[in-house]
Amino acid sequence: MKLKRVLCLILIFIMFIPMCVLASVEEPEVTAPIAVLMDGKTGKVLYEKEAYTRAYPASLTKMLTAIVVMEHCNLTDTVTYTDDALIGIEQGYVTASLIDGEVLTVEDLLNLLLIPSANEIGNMLALHVSGSIDAFVELMNQKAQEIGCKDSHFVNTNGTHDENHYSTAYDMALIGRYAMKYEPLKEIVSKIYYELGNTNKYTGKTRIYETTNGLLLSGSPNAYYKYAKGIKTGYTTPAGSCLAAYAEKDDMELYVVVLKCEGAGERYPSIKNLYNYGFNTFSYRNIAKRGENMQTIDIKDGTSKTRKMNAIIENDIEVLVNVNEKYTIEPQIQLNTELKAPIQQGTKVGTVRYEIEGITYEQNLIAGSDVEKTYMPEFFMLLFVVLVVVFGIVKIKDNYRRKRRIRKIRKG
Repeated sequence: MKLKRVLCLILIFIMFIPMCVLASVEEPEVTAPIAVLMDGKTGKVLYEKEAYTRAYPASLTKMLTAIVVMEHCNLTDTVTYTDDALIGIEQGYVTASLIDGEVLTVEDLLNLLLIPSANEIGNMLALHVSGSIDAFVELMNQKAQEIGCKDSHFVNTNGTHDENHYSTAYDMALIGRYAMKYEPLKEIVSKIYYELGNTNKYTGKTRIYETTNGLLLSGSPNAYYKYAKGIKTGYTTPAGSCLAAYAEKDDMELYVVVLKCEGAGERYPSIKNLYNYGFNTFSYRNIAKRGENMQTIDIKDGTSKTRKMNAIIENDIEVLVNVNEKYTIEPQIQLNTELKAPIQQGTKVGTVRYEIEGITYEQNLIAGSDVEKTYMPEFFMLLFVVLVVVFGIVKIKDNYRRKRRIRKIRKG
């Protein structure tokens, strides 16, 4: 009896363990007041907590500044520092302490903007691009709308506090994701420091600017996350501690944004928990392979040997799925209208779509083989015309002969 009771307890314990593990995977511990987890490939939100609530983005703003600069400058362009770049920057905000008249490249400045988060650099770049900070900020707001931001408004280049300068975690994730399309920016935000050498105004010991992103620092075990690649930290007293983070693991790219945290002790654990949740709960699965036949079509006007054509998938289709869910996925095939011969192999003949959790995945369908045009209808038409012409000629000759005979009879 005791043995049965023990076995029952063991069985219950074994069944309970997976439930606990699943619960921990499904509910990441996030103490950050505002947070979002976004898939990099699709833009799908995998977790959100007040992600659409307005908040102050602080220096996360500089991601958008960098995007506008990338779209209007060359990295090799040179810019001269003047004290005009300090406009609107109060004492206590981080600066790079450059020398008046010092000439740096745009690439240098982007490193100083994103790694140590020097605030005057945003203004410096704005003046170079647009001639005024206000004109540059207009470009920033235009770009934010193009990216898809739904509730953001920017009044400066660096995120120094202003009541009218706000965004959301969702919008910041969109901006961070967009910024990582630029390889130079992707490389910059992954650095743990930047060395600035001698310039026209400075000769001396190499200036070293260190990152503010603890996710990248292996010497900070409470903050370090081995899959992290960037992007940007931020802090002001009204904004709290903020971070837009990017991480890669296997074939997945994930973005996390946390806002309004009470210091690094709240933002880093929340970010790492969200990343662990994302990487453990979601994965990409190949549901259709390149060259797979989706439908065999009888092509109009095709020859008897070639008119049966396979509509095949042009490229693989990968979809983002929750590993704990089961899906029934049905393809939606849309063929081009009026498909008829001749068709060359590889020609687009339609599309195939899959819809999973609100995301549409689409690929072209292409002709798997050549479809040659049959000329039998044209041959029979030509034969008919020839027969009509021949019949007509014969008829005319017969009429002509008959008329001649009639005339001869009348003369006789």
